[in-house]
Amino acid sequence: MLRRYPLEFPVEGEAVGQPVERFVRRCLDADPAHVQKLLRQQRVHFIPAVAPGAPGAEVTLTRGAAIPAEGVLRLLRKAAGGRPAPAANRNIRLRVVHEDPEFVVLDKPAGLPMHPGPRHGTDTLLNGLIARYPECGQLGPECNHGLAHRLDLETSGLLVAARTARAHASLVTQFEGREVEKQYLALAAAGEPGLEGGVIDLPVGEKPAVTEVAVLERRGPVLLLELRPRTGRTHQIRIHLAERGHPVLCDGRYGAGRDALTARLYLKRLALHAERLGFRHPETGAPLLFERPLPRDLRHSWKRARGQE
Repeated sequence: MLRRYPLEFPVEGEAVGQPVERFVRRCLDADPAHVQKLLRQQRVHFIPAVAPGAPGAEVTLTRGAAIPAEGVLRLLRKAAGGRPAPAANRNIRLRVVHEDPEFVVLDKPAGLPMHPGPRHGTDTLLNGLIARYPECGQLGPECNHGLAHRLDLETSGLLVAARTARAHASLVTQFEGREVEKQYLALAAAGEPGLEGGVIDLPVGEKPAVTEVAVLERRGPVLLLELRPRTGRTHQIRIHLAERGHPVLCDGRYGAGRDALTARLYLKRLALHAERLGFRHPETGAPLLFERPLPRDLRHSWKRARGQE
């Protein structure tokens, strides 16, 4: 469901004293990255019940803060101070898979960040998107400047961005309603015992998370997997495979990162690729499906896996 800001949530009883991140996540059923974005943009405000409407009563909550008292938590639609759109950067070369007046489908390379943040300024996909499609910059932060979802920094593959507010609303609704078909390929540690295809049903961050897994082939210590996340939790695939003892290769957060095996495979980044993306056209409702095979670096590593058998 498309959220209509500002949103207000009552704070009562046991909610007092909770970390603001936890409270907002439960209210919105949102992933941690989205909550951190709201806090970073100063869009999370608190109004104490003791003085609703008194001058200066409304305060902005930041990362790590606790809910101070009973009252109302208010989430604003726009970033505090009316932040301008990220700067356009024509040096970011986008790999356009499909272009439409309503949206664009891109093939993101590994290592390209999605949007500006503490460690990235104008060197992101969003800066390149705004350079090529200026209308995305005009959509504003409430439409995330067109971005309807995200891929991790080191994940390659397909993503869709809206060029109109109407298209963004449609795509967000489809993602939130789990109507979007998403399929990934991964090189993972084979481990012992071997991984069998099926369904991994394990909570991620206390929320239900389900991933369908198919083993396409095994070459010695390496598996080629096809994965379909039924839910969209942050790092869901990486967490699920690591919990099963078969982490994605070169995963420095949930696996071994770079080790002797990845060195032999000449693998220098997370071996995860968004291969397939399907959704309904935001305007016509027609079903659409896009595919991109394993990129060259992962194909090369998979080929070298034969020598490890």
